[in-house]
Amino acid sequence: MKDNQHEQLFTELTPEAAAVVEGGGSFKSTVNFDTFLTSRSFNVRSGGTIKLITDTKSARSNQSFGVIIRNVNTNNSNGKLASVGKDTTTWTNIRGGKYVIDFRDDKDRVFVTGNIRVDYTS
Repeated sequence: MKDNQHEQLFTELTPEAAAVVEGGGSFKSTVNFDTFLTSRSFNVRSGGTIKLITDTKSARSNQSFGVIIRNVNTNNSNGKLASVGKDTTTWTNIRGGKYVIDFRDDKDRVFVTGNIRVDYTS
């Protein structure tokens, strides 16, 4: 075994695999919404982190959209704005539980489309 082989293994992990190694999870999805869309649910441990990476497109008049993490058991939520284009939104020190991410946009008939990745500690 080479001296640096263990380093190579970890530097070549995908972000999804790295999240699992670090005690978390990750999933990718696409979004295509006009006013509202909800992600699939996922479990986050108490004190954990949720990171949303977005690569989206929309009309010029639509520069941002709302991203809200919501605990499905308590319905408590925390919202932030994400920019259209490439953006990363992070929530830290999460109360444990089952969560979804709600995507909201107030520009009627102006769609937001693109790819998302959610990394979280479980």
